[in-house]
Amino acid sequence: MTKHSLMVWCGCLLLLTSTVVAVAQSPEQDDFHRGISLYEQDKLTEAKAAFQAALEVTPEDPVVLTWCGTVALQLDEITPAIDYLEQAIKLSPDSQVAHNNLGNAYAAAGRLEEAESEYRAALEIAEEYFDAHYNLANLKARQGDYVTAFNEYTRSLAINPNDIDAHINFGYALQQTGESAKAIREYKAASQIDPTNVEVLTTLGSLCLQSRQDQQAADAYQAALELQPDLSAAQLGRGTALYNLGGYGAAANHLQQATAALTDSFVAFYNLGLALAAQNKFTEAEAAYKRASDIQPDNANCWNNLGWARFQQGKYTEAAQAFQQVTSRNPHSEVAHVNLARALSQAGQTQPALQQWQLATRQFPGSVAAHLGLANAYYNQNNHNEALAEYLRVLKLDDKNAEAHNNVGLIFLDRGNLTEAISHFQKALETDPDYIYAVNNLGAALQQQGKIQEAKAQYRRALQIDPDYGPAKQNLEQLEGSSSTEQAPI
Repeated sequence: MTKHSLMVWCGCLLLLTSTVVAVAQSPEQDDFHRGISLYEQDKLTEAKAAFQAALEVTPEDPVVLTWCGTVALQLDEITPAIDYLEQAIKLSPDSQVAHNNLGNAYAAAGRLEEAESEYRAALEIAEEYFDAHYNLANLKARQGDYVTAFNEYTRSLAINPNDIDAHINFGYALQQTGESAKAIREYKAASQIDPTNVEVLTTLGSLCLQSRQDQQAADAYQAALELQPDLSAAQLGRGTALYNLGGYGAAANHLQQATAALTDSFVAFYNLGLALAAQNKFTEAEAAYKRASDIQPDNANCWNNLGWARFQQGKYTEAAQAFQQVTSRNPHSEVAHVNLARALSQAGQTQPALQQWQLATRQFPGSVAAHLGLANAYYNQNNHNEALAEYLRVLKLDDKNAEAHNNVGLIFLDRGNLTEAISHFQKALETDPDYIYAVNNLGAALQQQGKIQEAKAQYRRALQIDPDYGPAKQNLEQLEGSSSTEQAPI
């Protein structure tokens, strides 16, 4: 999060040093010193009057002219400021302060080439003049000449490494060129100079967040919140960083505070939804996503997450409506099409679900999820021929897919092809040894082959995985209570 209010591209005035403000000529001395005193109290209008009174006595005093120009510039009286400072330079060409401040006046007037010329003139007079290096850096950054700007910021900070504005502006310029790591360095330096600068801390937090330095981001935002507890931007940033770090409960607390203040912030509500969903608080997550979707109705990711939150609550029809919003906004989203088909299926809309699965497989022929979903839809309709064809397509795409192997095994088991059935159940278990359906179904196939002891072993294995798994318990009880070799219920 950039803070343009921190960036002063037209330059910090950094006006007159004690070496430049010499003792004025005697007639205007009282007015002159009164002007300085008023200026230091930030009473610029009164200071202006005092300096003009001094100037009436000695109209060709370059020091008084420089002060008149400087005050006029701070009062946004650009044309008079330029006039005063140009007169000062004519009378005192070697005044680096007059050249520097005239550069600021030209920059304020949009006369950037002349501004650069004045800053460079100041540096020819005083090579180690911090103000001119700093203002020249700001000017070049404003013009997009970042190479020169970076060099000038570096020079200015070599002269005065504790100037917070130079670090901030350097950091901001680095941000503009994607130099995030270096920008973070500058904002860290600024925060060390002034640990109470909330804007610096929040900008530092934002940069660290963008760079996925989540712990550093969280720390920076926390420091800002300790200074300003109701700072909503810091609440949002810290909540987001904590979410990335896996602290979902604390993240949600911060994000809820952020949404209370940032009632129209899509990011705040969307991130709150993420934090709540990560805690399985799907009802609250749904409300957060819904508000986010109201703010940005065209955000497909938000609609997808809203659909998922509804799906997890068993609101399958409403979930399907949300997923339809995703497919209309992003028709090339495989996930959205698959999710829509799943929601329609769970909502009992059998034919629309089948059509959606068919559409998904046509649009995404390499999608394992789409082909598997279509295969399951066919299987549930007892269309085993079409189901088998789709399961085999899944296995061409992913020969380790345990669900597809298990379901192919079921079809072969139903057809009495025990050898093929057992082979597929075993392949499913090679991928997932604890896939309880395949364990139980392997037992059923072995039972049909008359291999009772081996079948019992599989049923017992299934019950080790889940002691409450009904089909395996029923099958084992049947075999232990009877010598029958007939197939037990699967």
